[in-house]
Amino acid sequence: MKRTKYIPAIVTLTGCLAATIITFLNRYDALRSMIIILASLVVFYIAGLVIKGLADKYLVIEQEIINEEEAEEGEEADDSSENADSKNEKEEKTE
Repeated sequence: MKRTKYIPAIVTLTGCLAATIITFLNRYDALRSMIIILASLVVFYIAGLVIKGLADKYLVIEQEIINEEEAEEGEEADDSSENADSKNEKEEKTE
């Protein structure tokens, strides 16, 4: 869904930023830093996908249910106006 589309990217970038800062503050050499950042990239991307899946399952479905209920109410209003129109037509025919 559109609202959860960017969650994996945001989680991945945030995790990699934290890993970069930690490796910089601890003064790791370049190769070790790149390995740590690459590992964090993979781990946080998977975590982002899990979070996105949970959000799609539990948050977006509620919004879809609300949208379906609104659509059904709109259809009921349309049906009632159609019934009123057909009643008016029947009355005009009998007159």
